[in-house]
Formats: sequence, structure tokens, C-alpha cells
Amino acid sequence: MFSFAKTATMSALFISASIGVAFAGSHGDPSHDHGHDFDRHSDGRQDRSLLGDDDITTDDSATPTFVVPAYTVGYASGSRLNTILSELRADNQSMNADRARGLLTRAEYQRLKADDTWIRHEAMAVADRNNGAIPAARYAVLQNQAQQLQANIRRMA
Repeated sequence: MFSFAKTATMSALFISASIGVAFAGSHGDPSHDHGHDFDRHSDGRQDRSLLGDDDITTDDSATPTFVVPAYTVGYASGSRLNTILSELRADNQSMNADRARGLLTRAEYQRLKADDTWIRHEAMAVADRNNGAIPAARYAVLQNQAQQLQANIRRMA
């Protein structure tokens, strides 16, 4: 049976060896000649990512390539969605402030919070179904619901 010191030593060796192998491994294409000119591609373009310059707007290639993440959230874009979400954020802040001041009872706060959550969920679901956009007719309905929530907050407070 190992003692604590031997176990700690073995663990430290294993971890340091794993990290060392990870950092010592080849980066990029293994068939690429790493003997010279590390910052140049095979077509002559300079690789500025090693220098921390990975801004795609200053790319020197003839046709810039825009990198899109593998998973793009469907509700992260669209001015209509942003408008609805920002209004709901403002409503949420006023609800929290009114609750903290004692202007809303617990039941009123929970009802308003449920309405806020439902509108937010509905907006994100609509945007998700429509590739991040909210159609004009559905936007008008969501806008009316958000305005009704604002009116309810003012009335209950």
C-alpha cells in the first residue's frame, strides 16, 4: 500500500507528464515542415494568429473568411428580439425594485415574474423557429404583451 507522500508524488509526475506531452505535441498539420518560417502559410500569407492578431477585419487575403462558431444560438440576433428582451429586462428590474421596496406582494411579484418568463420564452421560441428573426405580426403581439406587463407593474406597484 502506498503512503500519502508516494501517492502525491506519483500523481504530480503523472499530471506534469500529461501536461508536458500536451504542450510538446505538434501544432497544426503534422506534414507541414516546421523547420523554418513558422508564421507563413504554404501560399505565402502571413499567419498573424501567433502574434495575437486574429481580427478578421484586417485579413490580407483576397477573399476574407469569416469564422462562424459550430453552434450559433438562434435567438442571439435580430433587432426585434433584442428590443423585446431589453424591454423585459427593464420590466424585470422595476419588478425587483418594487418588490424590494415592499410595493409588490409576493403573489403579485410571482404573477408578474411568470408573465415575464412566459413572454421571454415565447419570444425566444418564435425566434428559434424563424432562424433568429421574429415576424412582424408575431412581434406586434409580443410587443403588446410586454406593454401589458409594464402596465400591470405600474398598476400593482
